[in-house]
Amino acid sequence: MREVEFLPEWYPKVRQRRRVLALQAWITLILVSGLGLWMLLVQRNVHAQEIQVSRLGNELAQSESECRRLDDLLALQRQLGQQNSIFVKIGRPVESTHVITTLCDIMPHDMALLGLSLDTHEQLVNPTGLAARAAQEQKRKESKLNFRLHGVAPTDVDLAEFLAKLTARPFFKQVELIYSHERQDSGRVMREFEVAFVMELPTPGVH
Repeated sequence: MREVEFLPEWYPKVRQRRRVLALQAWITLILVSGLGLWMLLVQRNVHAQEIQVSRLGNELAQSESECRRLDDLLALQRQLGQQNSIFVKIGRPVESTHVITTLCDIMPHDMALLGLSLDTHEQLVNPTGLAARAAQEQKRKESKLNFRLHGVAPTDVDLAEFLAKLTARPFFKQVELIYSHERQDSGRVMREFEVAFVMELPTPGVH
């Protein structure tokens, strides 16, 4: 028995086209979904990278701050090294603040310092007598700090009082008044002076 086809010839072609369009629609939907997911991942990665960059920026700023602090510490270390070399040179550490405090204690109330300078003087002393026989070729090195003090005092009496107190200190030697003359400042008459004195700092003997 022969089968009779009642569908028109164009109908299978239409159904095939519909299947192709449906397949294309699904493919397009999958591609769009994949592209959207990819964009979401990219955006997430960008955000993570931004956080990472911000964190690295903070770490870099902290590192720069630590580097500056390290530079300051190195500069302080160099300064302390220079001071230590001076202390080694003079034989023992001398606290300048202690000297200034001592001067402030013996200064009259209305006296003022305009400047204070110091330099180190060293000389080798050959031991004599029994010390020479005991130490043989050993030499003793003596160090001195030479101070020059520039200031002003209300009157000659105040200056004389200061010199007397300075001379009375056993560790200040060779106290000498370099000059003293009248000075006027804002209508006030005072005495400008300069005083020199020595602090002896003997160091242990060296070979």
